[in-house]
Amino acid sequence: MPEADVILQRRTDSRWTKRVLIGVALILGLILAGVGYRFFSVKAKLIDVGGHRLYLNCTGEGGPTVIMDAGMGGSSKAWSRIQPEIAKFTRVCTYDRANTGESDPVPKPRTIGQIVEDLHTLLIKAKVPAPYVLVGHSFGGMNVRMYAGKYPADVAGMVLVDSSLEDLFARYDTFISPESMKRKRARIADNPEGIDWEMACAQVRAANWHSDIPLIVLTQGKEEDWNKIAPEDVETVKKMGQVFRELQADLARRSTNSKQIIAERSGHNIHDDQPELVIDSIHQVVEAVRRKTSLNARKYFRATTYPMPLSNKSFKPIRDHIASIRLCKSQH
Repeated sequence: MPEADVILQRRTDSRWTKRVLIGVALILGLILAGVGYRFFSVKAKLIDVGGHRLYLNCTGEGGPTVIMDAGMGGSSKAWSRIQPEIAKFTRVCTYDRANTGESDPVPKPRTIGQIVEDLHTLLIKAKVPAPYVLVGHSFGGMNVRMYAGKYPADVAGMVLVDSSLEDLFARYDTFISPESMKRKRARIADNPEGIDWEMACAQVRAANWHSDIPLIVLTQGKEEDWNKIAPEDVETVKKMGQVFRELQADLARRSTNSKQIIAERSGHNIHDDQPELVIDSIHQVVEAVRRKTSLNARKYFRATTYPMPLSNKSFKPIRDHIASIRLCKSQH
């Protein structure tokens, strides 16, 4: 082939290569800017809240924004199987409290009042707009109730995932020996966050949060976790379980627009044992807030779950398990 033709062919090939690359770039740009954007958008960052920084990770689009608070000593990673599914229908933010995860360490002890102020400052500085649907697991359930009590105008809904109970130990004191209760209190006081447990319970008890916002209380159905801190005899464990159930039912009565769901196949970590139940409960509350309707309005209730993230475990739709879930409407 003549040299001139070779040069012309190379130029032609180069033009086609550039066009193909530009085309691919445009397609990727459209994907990221379009419908798929919310699944690719991960805005994780450290934000100064006044002398220390907290880790915040927000994904998804829309409102109300779901704010998720983990159990004592836990971090935002606790919600790793839940957050991607919530991001498919609204904006969702997880965070690490001080002394946990990626957030900065701070002096101990810590009070629940400090935790609430940290979260409030974090959301303001990160420009995360209210209203919020607050989701709290275990100790996080006390935090979100305290937050809702102090900033009621910002909170439109709530999901409590086997929430800690500020009156639990006080009730246990009536039938468990002082020696055993001393061990239980010592165990929970020795927590990695440096939470002053007695002070936290006193603060939440004094706040006495009540409302009319959509509230779902998820309660473990297995009794395996109530006896771990300090073993008791069989009859005592039964009483512990009864008190726990009574106080969980009382949580559902904290709102006039609420219901309780017993997670029959779950221990304390319902978000691990039955993640599809947590996802569906959050969706119900989000829809109730959007539609300004009661949680008992069945027109938007979903009996199926959302596609779960890839993992070594597979999850059946909620309709396959609905027979094993006992819905307990709160008594108003």
